[in-house]
Formats: sequence, C-alpha cells, structure tokens
Amino acid sequence: MTQLKELESQVRELVMLLEASKQLNSNLEMGEVLESILLQMVQVVGAEAGTLWVLDGERQTIKADAAYGPSSADILNIELKRDEGIVGKVIETGKAELIENVAWHPNWANRVDDSSGFITKSMITVPLAVKGKVLGALQLLNKKDIAFFSEQDIRLAVALANQSALALHNSQMYDELQRMLLSMIRTLAKVLDARDPYTAGHSERVAKYSLWIAEKLGMDAQSCEELYKAALLHDIGKIGIPDNILRKSERLTTDEYTTIKQHTVIGAGILSNIEPKEAMVHAIETALSHHERLDGTGYPHGLAGENIPLFARIVGVADAFDAMTTARSYSAGASFESGVAELQRCKGSLFDSRVVDAFAAILQGCNYQIEQYEAGQGRGYRL
Repeated sequence: MTQLKELESQVRELVMLLEASKQLNSNLEMGEVLESILLQMVQVVGAEAGTLWVLDGERQTIKADAAYGPSSADILNIELKRDEGIVGKVIETGKAELIENVAWHPNWANRVDDSSGFITKSMITVPLAVKGKVLGALQLLNKKDIAFFSEQDIRLAVALANQSALALHNSQMYDELQRMLLSMIRTLAKVLDARDPYTAGHSERVAKYSLWIAEKLGMDAQSCEELYKAALLHDIGKIGIPDNILRKSERLTTDEYTTIKQHTVIGAGILSNIEPKEAMVHAIETALSHHERLDGTGYPHGLAGENIPLFARIVGVADAFDAMTTARSYSAGASFESGVAELQRCKGSLFDSRVVDAFAAILQGCNYQIEQYEAGQGRGYRL
C-alpha cells in the first residue's frame, strides 16, 4: 500500500512537471505562466502560500513577480534588499533551504509578514538559477495538514524551479533583445528623419499616433508593440531616395513624385532582408502599403478596402495627419482642427472609417496633451 502511494505521488509530480513544461513553452505572457506554475506547486506540495521572487540586478533588490495565498496582493507590492531575509540568503548562496520553523533561522526577517499580515511558520526556498547565475527564488510557505515540508517536496520544488529559471532567463533575454531592437529602430528613424529638416521627428510622431489608435481600437499589447515598431520604420525606404528630391524645397515634378513613391517598395525590400523574416512581417507590409487608399487610388499596388493590411491603414491615417500638420517651405502646415476635419472628410473613401473615428476621438477628446510647436522651419505637434 505504501509503495502504491509513492507511485501515485511520483505520477502526480511527473504530470505537474510536464504541465509546467508545456506552459513554459506556450505563447502565454511570462507573468501568467509563472503565476500558473506557482499555483500548481502550492497545490501539489500542500502549501498554504507561495511566492516567486525575481532579482533586479541593477537595483540590487528582490521583488515578487508572482504570489499565491492569503495577502498575496500585499506581497506583490513588497521589495526587499538583495541580501534581506531567507530569500536573500538563498539568492546569495544559490542553495535551497528547507526550514521547519522560520523563527529559529538566523536569516529570518519578518518584514514581509509584518507588511502582509501573513504568519509564516515553515518554508521551502529554492534558487532560480541558470548556468550558475541566480535570477531569483521560489518560496513555498506553511505545509498544510502536517507540520513540515519533506525532502520529496524540496526535490519537486528544485525540479520545477530549474524549469522556471530557464524560461525566466529566456524571457529576460528576449525582453533585452527587444529593447535593443527598439533602440536601434528609433536611432535609424531619427537618422532617416534628419535627412529632411522639414520632417524632423516625423517617424516618432507617426509611431505614437499609430499606437494611440491601436489602443483606442482595443488591440492587444503585443499587436500594439508590433505596430509601434512597424510605424517607426514605415518610411525607411526613403534611404534610397536621392537627397536632391527628398530635400527639395519646391513642389515635386511628376517624375520626382514617381521616384519618391518608390520608397514604399524600397522599404519593403530592405526589411525583407532582415532575419528572422517572421518578426518583420508587419513592418514589411506597413512600409509597402501605408500609402494605399481605401478606394484603390493609392500606391504602389492600388489595393482597396480590407485588402490593405490593418497596420498599414492605421499608419496611413497617422502619416497623413502628420504630413498635413507639418509645414514645408512651399506650404504652411494645416492647423490641428483642419487636419482632423480633413481626415473626417476623407474617411470611407481614402481612409478606414474606424481608424479615423478612433483617432479623432483621441485628439478631440483631449485624452492626450498635444502642444503645437516650432521645430526649425517645420511645424507639428509635441507628443
């Protein structure tokens, strides 16, 4: 009978580890994954509560990224010093701790209990480490039914912590790469805008306008992020347009306008050479199609209606508004009100009505403060 119970326990552990592995490799947000795994861990070992602490190396602090149990909401607001308490010791040494009575432990600091109102008696604390680098710690508190956690509990906690640490490491690396990519994209956009003194800040403004529209339309966070990056790069093809055309102070001739329209195709070609291509799909579509118009009169392919990708329809509205409200040497920029009115006049024919209505609601509703400003000879709106 004892052997059967042990086998059942091992099966439960294996099932939980497999489920955790599946979640760690899913498309869920890392915060959601860690919360789910923590909940499973608390339930399987029979703990009253649990916390997943993450180390902030720059600030030298430890913060709860996930918490389960009584007062969990209060725990999420607590920040510890790197070396504070038992969790600090485990992060410092990289060694797991199984503690029968926390009051007897030399590193016990009850600041978390005092702040949350929770009473900790026993605990397991295991490091989250990858290749010797400690990223945080998993903490399970107060064994239910019986007084103490077992060696089997700590083995399971260590196994799960190892999986969680690898996923957390990959997530942090991905976030860092995304920050680096965004920084490079912004730099590239600024260099591009600097070629034409009349469009200084154009790419950043279009990106922010596009982001506001996306949020107003209820797009999810990942889509908003992708759109923002795509909008920053929408005019990248202008790198291939000669300076004498791009910076011309008079109106363009028909031939020059034909040349400048090629920036859409050039931009898509540049972005198509960036690997992995899957990550650039939206940026490629947006660079290529942001001058397409709903009635098919746009360029380069004369797409119409919903054949124009949504990102391109959004950026098209933002781009047109910024173009209208930015002064050139041969024309004054339209007023804020005139720009909005022109978008409204052209909705349903040139521009997507939903996109225009969302943008107009944002601008006219004063949800965001936009100051008119002078930048060199150009005029636009400060974001």
